[in-house]
Amino acid sequence: MIDLKEYYLKNISDDEYHYRFRSYILASNKKYNDFFGEEEDEELEFLIIDIEEAIEKFKSLCQPEIQTFSKEQTCWFYLLTFFFHHNGYYIEEFPHVLRRPPNEPTEFTYTEIRNKAFALGLNVNGTIPYRVRRQIVAQLAFKTNGTTLDLGESIEEKFKKISTRNASFQEMALDEKLQEIANLIENMLKENGKFITLDYASFAFEYLSDETIKNYRKQMQCFRHSSEEAVAERRSYTDAQKNFFVDFGIVIVKTIHELKSRL
Repeated sequence: MIDLKEYYLKNISDDEYHYRFRSYILASNKKYNDFFGEEEDEELEFLIIDIEEAIEKFKSLCQPEIQTFSKEQTCWFYLLTFFFHHNGYYIEEFPHVLRRPPNEPTEFTYTEIRNKAFALGLNVNGTIPYRVRRQIVAQLAFKTNGTTLDLGESIEEKFKKISTRNASFQEMALDEKLQEIANLIENMLKENGKFITLDYASFAFEYLSDETIKNYRKQMQCFRHSSEEAVAERRSYTDAQKNFFVDFGIVIVKTIHELKSRL
């Protein structure tokens, strides 16, 4: 289960576009009383199981029946757009909306979707029927430039075991993914205080070797430490490079997992 509010607060930084929604999200459990002013309300939950449920929830917020967003729905919109963007997703028909969502969700769910319908010539006598907007929403295509490799359930469980917050791999931000990949590789290869060597060529041909994995682990050390030098090194990598490191790291983890299962 992914707590989107926790995910947002843990991963947002003040130089990101989505930071502008932070105060609103923090106040999601506040209500205003005419007599007593601002009061604590029941804590709202923003939980999803996986990316598929997140997509369905986002599409439900875009339905034409929702003409005015409640405070809870607005928080869902902000949290979902951040979650998608932070994990490398974009909507093919509206590539900007997850990266730079509007302050008012209906600017997208009403205005932009209707404008798309007009541009496609789907208006009927100058109006856009609800059925047309529903069709556009149903066909929204979520694409990703991020990690596409499948971890497999057993490896996902290994990540949860070494995560200090029992987090699934999908919940993690890019830097955290690289930190936990480095931790997991060490965890899998270290036995009785020493690193073991596996027969990588028997499974990965000449594409992986003990030296390749040592070099990868060395390069990932900056994601495990918080010194000024480590932080500067992390910042020197682009998101595209970090996504490559993630994909390559998953290949290494899956190879180690396979070879150790044969022992």
